[in-house]
Amino acid sequence: KILDTTEKLQTNDFYEFGGFRLDAKKRRLMKNGELISLTSREFEVLFYLVTRAGRVVEKDELLDAVWADVFVEETTLA
Repeated sequence: KILDTTEKLQTNDFYEFGGFRLDAKKRRLMKNGELISLTSREFEVLFYLVTRAGRVVEKDELLDAVWADVFVEETTLA
């Protein structure tokens, strides 16, 4: 099961950074008004990192949060 961050975190509806706008409710990423296509897992990784901006996220923490139900090799994060 992919991390359902709406259940685990109280979030803002939107996050803006460097010309990007992340819509947490609609699960969309926009850059200068254009939709950036992301897979569900890519969105989960980005959302997890954005909601923890300003702190270091350890590799194991990210793997546990986004890929808790599957075996993932470390090269996947590259």
